[in-house]
Amino acid sequence: AINFVPMAIIDHSPVSTEITSRLNIAFKVIAVSRFGQMELKRADIESYYIPHGVDTQKYLPYPENKKEYRKFWYLDPDAYVIGVVAMNRSRKLISRMLRGYKRFRELNPDVKSQMLLWTDIMPIEPPEEPQMGVSDVGVNLLPEILQLGLNEYVVWPHRDLIKHGIPEWSGEDGKWDMVKMMSCFDVLLNCTGGEGFALPHIEAQSCGVPVITTDYAAGPENVGAGFTVPYSDYVILNTPGTHYALADIDKMAEALTKICNADKEKLAKKARAFALRYDWNNIIEQYWKPFLCKCE
Repeated sequence: AINFVPMAIIDHSPVSTEITSRLNIAFKVIAVSRFGQMELKRADIESYYIPHGVDTQKYLPYPENKKEYRKFWYLDPDAYVIGVVAMNRSRKLISRMLRGYKRFRELNPDVKSQMLLWTDIMPIEPPEEPQMGVSDVGVNLLPEILQLGLNEYVVWPHRDLIKHGIPEWSGEDGKWDMVKMMSCFDVLLNCTGGEGFALPHIEAQSCGVPVITTDYAAGPENVGAGFTVPYSDYVILNTPGTHYALADIDKMAEALTKICNADKEKLAKKARAFALRYDWNNIIEQYWKPFLCKCE
């Protein structure tokens, strides 16, 4: 074995040989999800489960500041706000989430709602150098937003803000950060084609925000408060031919409706309690320290 320890992030089933072919010579392999660990085992690759962590003392709920933060993010303080936090990649299927939101609006014409897309709605330029692993490309989301008639209800940032990024928590009023943004949400919608871990799930729930995700790959195991959406078909979007799930649009809209009508305070408490399991102190003590002892 070569003295390197890859962190395998598996977002599809069956796991691509583009990934497994690089793991057979590793000293040890880390799987960030139970789903990934199971897929690697099916490929006869042993791995150690070590999930991602979150600074839960940084990602805190601020329900008393929700309306103020929404104004700062150019959102209606009284609307039902659906958040999407995802890179613009074809496997993220953001266009399908837009269709799910459209269906929600059709089912709930009297509900004032908005969607905040934290992504670059234009395709990101491909890298000059080839990337290792399974990757895909971005898509132009603007035509779909317009064709679905959602341009008055979907908000997105200037692409420079996405390119340069914002801090997790600035600690100051009047400055962009992830915590203020997630505190605007009533729900995080993440019905992608497949997740290797879905870190925004934990970050959002740490802020007291429930999550809706596709019942596929690693996403569901990181939903403590919220819903999973079934799928009945898949699509192939990349050269290695990996399978990505197509979440049911009607069920997505139904899940959004359930969150809209739910007890928000109760959901927030449940979400926060679940996210605390992923606090970095817990992850270090329960997973990293035992793993490092095995490596000695």
